Amino acid sequence: RETLKADYFGPTVNYAARVESKAIGGQVLVSRAVLNSLDEEIKSELVVVNAGGFTFKGIAESQDLFALCLPALRYRVFPRETQELRCNRCKGPATCPRCDADT
Repeated sequence: RETLKADYFGPTVNYAARVESKAIGGQVLVSRAVLNSLDEEIKSELVVVNAGGFTFKGIAESQDLFALCLPALRYRVFPRETQELRCNRCKGPATCPRCDADT
C-alpha cells in the first residue's frame, strides 16, 4: 500500500533538525542564512537577538543562531547553562533597558 506522504532528507534537513534541537520550548531559533533571507518588513516587526555560537555534528565551525520573537514577548528569557542571550545593538543582556528606550 502506497502512502502519499513525502520523505525529506539530506544535509539541509539535518541542519534544520540540529538548529531546532538547540531551541528551548517556545523559542524560535534561525540560522544567519534564514535571518538574511527574511523580508525587511518582516524583520522590522520582530525582535532579533543573537543567541550565540553553537556547534553541530558534522560542521567544523561554530554557527551563530538568532532568536526571533514578537515585541510583546521580548522579555521572555530562555536561559542556557553555558550561554546568555545578548542584545544585538549593545551586546548587553537580551532584556536591555538602554535599547528598550530606543524602540
